[in-house]
Amino acid sequence: MKEEPIEINCMNKILIVDDEIYNIIAMKIILGYTFKIKNIDDVCDHAMNGQTALEAVMKDINRNHGNFSCYNLILMDCNMPVLDGCDAT
Repeated sequence: MKEEPIEINCMNKILIVDDEIYNIIAMKIILGYTFKIKNIDDVCDHAMNGQTALEAVMKDINRNHGNFSCYNLILMDCNMPVLDGCDAT
């Protein structure tokens, strides 16, 4: 029996994880300018530490019935409080 491919009907999203808000803002500006994204806030989400990043990804996967995440790219800082980027990854 042949399985039907899963239809992905969400936007391609980016998750930026950093404990410094200025780094998040700078990354959004760079991404928006480089890839000519007009509404960067519609494409990018952010988290302030590894724990909230994991929660955001799990929430996204659960919203899609456990099949996939809409995050195609996660940019993660390595040195953060609570749960650092290396452990979160």
